[in-house]
Formats: sequence, structure tokens, C-alpha cells
Amino acid sequence: MPIPPSKVRTAVGREDRVLLVDDGIETGSQAPAVRSMVEGCGGQWVGRSVVADLTASARRADLGVRSVVTAVELPTRAGQY
Repeated sequence: MPIPPSKVRTAVGREDRVLLVDDGIETGSQAPAVRSMVEGCGGQWVGRSVVADLTASARRADLGVRSVVTAVELPTRAGQY
């Protein structure tokens, strides 16, 4: 369930540093929206970290993603990943 922007404005202040930690990433489309909200509230965007990275290497570089494992390191299972 998405967090309403009004809650973000209340939760993030000018002295806050925000690191987005996600369980998995495929397209990276959420990070720019979250970063925009954080910076719009006056917070400092620190970056994004993910556990399972399923992005292409070029996209990963564009997003500045740090990951625990990449898609090639994940075990395959019946056609997944």
C-alpha cells in the first residue's frame, strides 16, 4: 500500500538522511519517485540499497544501486529469474 505524500511530509524533515532499502528491484521506477518526495520535504537522499537486484547492469549504474545479490547469483527454479 503506497504511503500518502502527506505522511511523508510529516515523517521526513530537513535534518533527515534517507536510505531506501528494498527487497528486490526489477525496473528501478520507484526510486526516483521516493527521492523526489524525500527531497521535496527537505530531506537528504543517501541512496538505494536492495537485497535482490534483477536490473540490467546499465540501469543499475544509472540508479546507483548497491545490492546484496544480483540476478545472475540467484538460483534458478522452474523458469524463474
